[in-house]
Amino acid sequence: MKLAKILAVTLFFGVFCTSLSSRAEDKPFPIAVVSSHDVLLKSDQGAQVAKDLDAKFSDRRKQLVKDAQELEQLQKDANAPKASESKIKVFTTKRDKYIAETQKLQIELRQAELVAFKPVGDRIRDILQNYLKEKGLKGIQDSSGYIVVDPSLDITNAIIERMNQK
Repeated sequence: MKLAKILAVTLFFGVFCTSLSSRAEDKPFPIAVVSSHDVLLKSDQGAQVAKDLDAKFSDRRKQLVKDAQELEQLQKDANAPKASESKIKVFTTKRDKYIAETQKLQIELRQAELVAFKPVGDRIRDILQNYLKEKGLKGIQDSSGYIVVDPSLDITNAIIERMNQK
């Protein structure tokens, strides 16, 4: 008797699951994927913002590269056998200043990016919402959340084209 109940329940769930999967195949869930990173940096507006930010922080980045090269030499001098206390002190002082300047630049760059890219992000969001309604989609997911995705679901190029329309 118990075996009959188990078989009946198993059969019920088997039929139920099969009917769900066949329904899913008949009517696929309307969703698309987009590379928000690509839209942000490959659209004309986003590329211009990135270029402007690069120009704004270029001199400080170049200075940090020079400072890093100088630090390499100072470190060699400080690590040399019989290095003087003054060489070690010069190295540690400049290293600490370099670390502080690097962190300061990173913070300022992040803040500038947030401000500069906000209008671009707002425009992308508006375009995606319009695209969603236009195409009758239920959702748009960033493609970075997937390991593998059907290329036919990727709308990145279509969104970049809409971003570049004036």
